[in-house]
Amino acid sequence: MVILRLSILLCMMLCGPSLSRATSPKNIFILAGQSNMAGRGGVENDRPGHLVWDGYVPPEAQPDPSILRLNPERQWEVAREPVHEGIDINKTVGVGPAIAFARQLQAKGGSKVGSVGLVPCARGGTLIEQWVKNPSNTSATFYKNFIERIQASDREGGVVRALFWLQGESDAASRDTANRYKNNLKKFFTDIRNDIKPRFLPIILVKIAVYDTFMKHDTHDLPAVRAAEDAVQRELPNVVTIDSLKLVNTTTVEGFNLDRGHFNIKTEIALGKWLADTYLSQYGHLL
Repeated sequence: MVILRLSILLCMMLCGPSLSRATSPKNIFILAGQSNMAGRGGVENDRPGHLVWDGYVPPEAQPDPSILRLNPERQWEVAREPVHEGIDINKTVGVGPAIAFARQLQAKGGSKVGSVGLVPCARGGTLIEQWVKNPSNTSATFYKNFIERIQASDREGGVVRALFWLQGESDAASRDTANRYKNNLKKFFTDIRNDIKPRFLPIILVKIAVYDTFMKHDTHDLPAVRAAEDAVQRELPNVVTIDSLKLVNTTTVEGFNLDRGHFNIKTEIALGKWLADTYLSQYGHLL
């Protein structure tokens, strides 16, 4: 017995770091876009100009050992809210849709789902042109880092199953950027698929509900961005849209934080579940 205990202790001393490292998950999902994908649930002003997350994590977003996230160092760890902490840098991050998605996927998909890997990539307040691949612009690092995170996520045997994209609120704040949105988004999705070949990449595109009131804007054009999202869904294969406007009421601002632009916890959880249901209905046979 003494020898056995000494052997276990020696193993923990020599192999401790590797034992604490999470095993690569079976099914991997990429979450990208801007703040409502990153998650602002529970984030409010505690005083003018100072945002804080209240720390509340609802049951649907509680951590589970079988739900992992790819952290900023591109290592797997147990996913905990805020899932985008350290990814959506220089922002106050709260509850998002990621863990609620994974829990719903496991609950409805059954044993075939197995462990779920979440790859957070969203960045608050971003324009689509900051995401689009542009080799001539060496300072445009979003796309390069985004692709590298996708490539790092399945290097140990997991499979990237889908990209969830929720972005465009910032582009909708200006008629100029709204009018360019369709071509930029179509190029972005096409470049991703070309650069991660030969992997099959379904895309679930979440249509935006509001324009970004925090951006400096002229006459905003929310309808143009929403129409562009529909057009991209029609023109590219394996792009499915869901409409976040169905989760909120923009007249009474029900479903939003007090800032009237970011989804509250209830909406973020509902979005996560909807993403899971949509994936299972469209691509569940691939799991």
